[in-house]
Amino acid sequence: MNTQRHLMVEQCHLAMAHLRVGGRQSDVARELGVSQSVISRLASRHRTTGRVHDRPRSGPPRVTDCNDDQYLRTYALRHRYATSTQLQAHLRDVRGTRVSRQTIRNRLHRFI
Repeated sequence: MNTQRHLMVEQCHLAMAHLRVGGRQSDVARELGVSQSVISRLASRHRTTGRVHDRPRSGPPRVTDCNDDQYLRTYALRHRYATSTQLQAHLRDVRGTRVSRQTIRNRLHRFI
């Protein structure tokens, strides 16, 4: 079974609602398609902080916003054989966003 490692905020709230009414962690995990350890960590984080989302992390700000990512994804799907260099140039010309080729690859890897 292919399971994901992270949950969206809505899924976290749904999982906590199931746990509050007496659902088992393994049942909630199976329903959401994640491993039981993800639900266990979520419950533990909720007990200690009272919240379901992760705490803010340090690091550099993202170069692209969600609109840039969506545009890049759509353009890449329409032009299947475009290289990362071509995608980089097109994103810079159309959206005015300057990113590295590696950033292009990283963003596209998330969609696959």
